[in-house]
Amino acid sequence: MSKINYNMKSISALFDLRTYKNKNMKKPLIFLFSSLFLMNCSTDDGSTTPPDTDNEPDTEEPSPEPEPEPEANAVRLLNDGTFGSVLADADGMSLYFFSLDAKGDSNCTDGCLDTWPVFYESDLTLDEGLDADDFGSLTRGDGDIQTTYKGWPLYYYASDNAEGEINGDGLNALWFVAKPDYSVMMAQAQLVGRDRDGVETNLTGDYEPGDGQTFYMTDGSGNTLYSFINDTNGVNNFTNDDFSNNSLWPIFEEEMKKVPSILNTADFGSIDVFGRQQLTYKGWPLYHFGQDEARGDNYGVGFPSAGVWPIVNPDTETAPEPENESVEYGVTNNGAVSYILNGDGLTDAVNPDLTLTRGLTYEFDVNAPGHPFLIKTVQSIGTDNTYSEGVENNGAIDGTLTFTVPMDAPDTLYYICEFHSPMTGTLNIVD
Repeated sequence: MSKINYNMKSISALFDLRTYKNKNMKKPLIFLFSSLFLMNCSTDDGSTTPPDTDNEPDTEEPSPEPEPEPEANAVRLLNDGTFGSVLADADGMSLYFFSLDAKGDSNCTDGCLDTWPVFYESDLTLDEGLDADDFGSLTRGDGDIQTTYKGWPLYYYASDNAEGEINGDGLNALWFVAKPDYSVMMAQAQLVGRDRDGVETNLTGDYEPGDGQTFYMTDGSGNTLYSFINDTNGVNNFTNDDFSNNSLWPIFEEEMKKVPSILNTADFGSIDVFGRQQLTYKGWPLYHFGQDEARGDNYGVGFPSAGVWPIVNPDTETAPEPENESVEYGVTNNGAVSYILNGDGLTDAVNPDLTLTRGLTYEFDVNAPGHPFLIKTVQSIGTDNTYSEGVENNGAIDGTLTFTVPMDAPDTLYYICEFHSPMTGTLNIVD
């Protein structure tokens, strides 16, 4: 307290002196006294007491709550190192197609479901890259609902145990991981051929009447694909250059993307058909059948008769190499009595009957001045009833008549001179 006593004496003396000099200074001096007193009320070591900060507000902002992870979509699009893009559920469990479901119905029943449980999601949210129009649902025979993709019912595989596993692909050559980019798929079903008269017949894989499942290729949506027995390796011998017969057997115009794992991508190719691209398999140009009414139909195997338009599968033989682009005949005349034909096994044949195959091309090199060579539907002179479909330069007398026999050509046609009825022969049209 020695410093406090000393300062107090000094202040007292100063107060007395200034009081005598100016009585009006009392209030300021009192204020000064108080201030000096407070300033000098310190501890002996010269330090001051720090302010109390216990009650000051906490200015540090709390950490923001982490945003919740977004829920996965009901159908996800995952990338697999082997299979590429595959469909999976919200937990990443892979989904599958079943080849017996080509018609769009669900044929895995009873014990099959223990291994291949159905997939169904009522609230169908999709990853980017998937189109809602490709999805649907069906009510199974057991009453359960099942989600479909491009018409294929979707399943799980019971032995997939973790996200991203694909253990069921290729099993029994019937089960394939579901993908959005299959160019073709595989089906197994009874062949039901429909002939030119509309008569339906159950056929075996050898195109004989009978029952049995046949394994064959479809497009990615389950529509049957066919080859044509008169085509050759990489050569379409059916389609007209104006595509006038394309509605009957539409060419399969599909970009090559992905195929089921039991198929070899190297077996596929593409050819140009009058400016349009047609997919091929083992050299065979691929077609749809215009009279297949729904996915899974395979009526084309019976049209116009069984085996002319076969299905294709891994057992299909490679298409034969083309030998000649057309069959050629030389045509001259013996006066007004007859035509004389040479070529394709004929030597100076007089008015021979010919057998022509639908889809093939025939060239008649005519050198018969005054005797126009006509192809007709009726064996009569004149130009009435000429048959022009697939025929170029009909009525040639000195030049080449070309005839590509249409698939819908009648079974019987005729060649005949426009002016002389003895100069004639029959054209038998076969498949």
